[in-house]
Amino acid sequence: MSGIFTSWTLLKVMIPTMLIVQFLKITGLLDILATTGAPFMDIFGLPGESSLVLITGGLVNIYAAIAVAVNIPLTAKGMTILAIMVLIAHNLIVETAVQSQSGTPAWITLPVRITAAIFAGLLFARIMPEGGEVIVQAGMPAGAESWGRILVANGISLAKIIAIILSLMIVIDLSREFGIMDRITGGLSLPMKFLGMDRRTSLVTAVGLLLGLAYGAGLIIDETRRNNIGKTEILPTNIFLGTNHALIEDTLIFAAVGASLGWILLGRLLVGYIILKISLPVVLHFWEPDRSAGD
Repeated sequence: MSGIFTSWTLLKVMIPTMLIVQFLKITGLLDILATTGAPFMDIFGLPGESSLVLITGGLVNIYAAIAVAVNIPLTAKGMTILAIMVLIAHNLIVETAVQSQSGTPAWITLPVRITAAIFAGLLFARIMPEGGEVIVQAGMPAGAESWGRILVANGISLAKIIAIILSLMIVIDLSREFGIMDRITGGLSLPMKFLGMDRRTSLVTAVGLLLGLAYGAGLIIDETRRNNIGKTEILPTNIFLGTNHALIEDTLIFAAVGASLGWILLGRLLVGYIILKISLPVVLHFWEPDRSAGD
């Protein structure tokens, strides 16, 4: 039931977004946006229109971002770079609020995630091999612009995403039923120690990695408060989760529309590690979390 509700929710976001993108194309506004965004997006090796993907993802969520991405010309490399950037910095209003409620204020998480997304775009634009020809969604021939073909292509993209979400919801429910989540939590001890995270945040980490910050919001906030996890202890966890959350679902969804699964997964983990190691000492130098009031 939860999977059906989630699928309906994302359809209400994606279908209007796809229609808006087509309207922007027809009216020529997308071309204007492409020209305006080209200088900035060029540093990532991306077309100017892809700036709309970043804006939409940052303000709304990944589903809205994908609805835009599948309607602009992108190579596999371009789709992958956009995917990594969007997955690091998306749904920023909601997810920043969640992390703020769990102990890390917005003035830390927001700049860190935006900086991480820009760094990731610059890095992977230079180290990824070229992506070849433009991805054509749903097997449609290049240059096809009729409404029928557009609707079919977008419909197949939506069907892939819904199938992934429903499957993952079933897997998550089964993992809870059979205690697999407890095993996952226990297995995080070693990598968390390597990353400098407090072991008391293991459940928060597991929930964030598997469910994401928005879907796992209630569990994350409740676990932080119930176990009286301090702001110092939750800080490295929130920084890392800012770049790495909902690893399975989000990665598979972008892979379904042409991005490279391996590059997304390993890329986010690499960027998350680098950003954590660089930002944590800087933040702690300027912020004494356990002594600050009102954060």
